[in-house]
Amino acid sequence: MNRFISLLIACVIVGGAWIWTFGPPLGGDTATSDPTTLSTAGPGRPGGMGATLVTLAEVTQDPYVETFRSIGTAKARASVNVNVTSEVSGRVTAVHFTDTAEVAAGDTLVSLNPQVEEIALSTARANLAEAQSTLDRLSQLQRSGSAAVTAVSVTEAETQVAIASANLARAEYDLSQKTIQSPISGVLGLSDIEVGAYLTANSPVVRIIDQSQLRIEFGLPDRASSFVQLGQVARLVTTSLPGQIFEAEVTGFDGLIDSTTQTIKVRATIDNPEGKLLPGMIFSVSIAQPNEALPKLPAAALTWTRDGASVWRVDGGSDGTMVTRVPITLRHRANDMVWVEADLPAGSKVVVEGVQKLREGGQVTTADQAMARRPAAEGSN
Repeated sequence: MNRFISLLIACVIVGGAWIWTFGPPLGGDTATSDPTTLSTAGPGRPGGMGATLVTLAEVTQDPYVETFRSIGTAKARASVNVNVTSEVSGRVTAVHFTDTAEVAAGDTLVSLNPQVEEIALSTARANLAEAQSTLDRLSQLQRSGSAAVTAVSVTEAETQVAIASANLARAEYDLSQKTIQSPISGVLGLSDIEVGAYLTANSPVVRIIDQSQLRIEFGLPDRASSFVQLGQVARLVTTSLPGQIFEAEVTGFDGLIDSTTQTIKVRATIDNPEGKLLPGMIFSVSIAQPNEALPKLPAAALTWTRDGASVWRVDGGSDGTMVTRVPITLRHRANDMVWVEADLPAGSKVVVEGVQKLREGGQVTTADQAMARRPAAEGSN
């Protein structure tokens, strides 16, 4: 008995589903038995088969904006560790800066004890003067016809002058290294240098950062490589300065795609005259690219099969009652709207509700059309 009842319930469910989908099998009044169809006969409609009740939307031709987003890190235009770069070491005699001060290129930062280099410079000057005097004396004797002076003697004297000149230049350079100057303009970091400290060669002195302009480096997906170009605007947002939006300019990008991340590295530059932005800040970066106008329609109109995506376009008479499946290529989606490549002229209509019951060449009607036809059908009865 239980098995019989189960079979009976299954038959009722299947029969109800069939009637809901195709209407009563004996051609009853579908306008009252199924709210999704309208049984009005017409050309191309077999008797007893009603038009499917659907909701339509109009296709427009609009451009769309594709936005790529990424995360980038700010870097200073120049960041330098100022070092004692010569081979000369020395004790600090004066510190000419304070922490976090602004300096210009060429400003003196630190002075080292120059006594040894000053002595070497004096010696080099004396050696050059002696060598030059010897050369002058031999040259004068040679011009007077003295047999005691040979051409070889004069050449050797000229060589000694050249060597003495080089030694003088080296002594002057060594002395200049006792005064450490800023190689760039920027803001100084923190330093532990104090008067009396002894610095060896290549000892770090202080970091100088030029943050008047920052570089933001970030990656974009490989499909962005077709439109990224110099001069584009990149919008920046950072949690360090909430509520503020900054604009940077794309100033460079790699000419290849990273094989591991499938991204292209992009660099944008932003002016920072007030110093509000700091190197090391993390930014959310977005770049927008306008595209050509394409058919735009609600995403609800899309249907999917093994052959891909498609929509149902309404064709036919002045009110459009016959549907045709149109294959589409999805190009962009924003909220509940999509942009597609398809044979959908502006102004054409597509089905957005009721697509599950449609067949190629089938007839459709809208609620407004159904209501307009209902009085005429009732009058004929």
